[in-house]
Amino acid sequence: MRKFLFVLLLALSLTACGLAPTIAQPPTAIQALTFTLIPTFTSAPQPTAIPVDPPSTITLDFIAQLCSAKWSNGAHYLVTCPPTNVDRSGGYAMGIDPLAEGLPAGTPALLTVPAWNGSSSLFLRYPSYAVHAGDRFRTNVFCSLATPQCDVQFALEYYDANGKYQELFKWNQVSGQAPTAIDADLSVLANQTVDFTLVLRLFHILDNPQQDHGIWVAPHIYRSTQ
Repeated sequence: MRKFLFVLLLALSLTACGLAPTIAQPPTAIQALTFTLIPTFTSAPQPTAIPVDPPSTITLDFIAQLCSAKWSNGAHYLVTCPPTNVDRSGGYAMGIDPLAEGLPAGTPALLTVPAWNGSSSLFLRYPSYAVHAGDRFRTNVFCSLATPQCDVQFALEYYDANGKYQELFKWNQVSGQAPTAIDADLSVLANQTVDFTLVLRLFHILDNPQQDHGIWVAPHIYRSTQ
């Protein structure tokens, strides 16, 4: 009993002197990290950061230069960046709202649709580019979420300095398949000047051939700055 009274009197004394212990407050909420780098994907378009090490710079932005490319479908040349009210059965490409494809706002996204008038392909040939050792091509590719019967092949190909067409990289995609994250080394073309070509090919015949919508997320070539 005496021990209890002693403890009680000590606590009252400390309080009177302004020395009573304080109760720790819960920590404030930590601000969520945000990423501005190009997203990669798992089973659905859920972005995470892809580190670029060492520091790099974009040397060819395929979306920004879309209207500088020559468009064709393997059988005919197409009007580059045509008005929206023209016939698009020969294939077409356009930048789209990334939110419609489950991507973060502001993410550059390129829609490509192959021809459905018999050619079944789309070729976007970009202006000549001088390749350096260490240049890399980066993007993510997948079938549009709005096209449940998509079955296509994405490809990065090129015309060499002699104008001869050359294959390089290919990636097949079908609806429901996890998007493919691509970070491809272009060093095999170092010291060459080539016309890179984004390609989308249709792999099947559909009752509604406009189902084959291929999405490229921020396709570009980057180069180390070190």
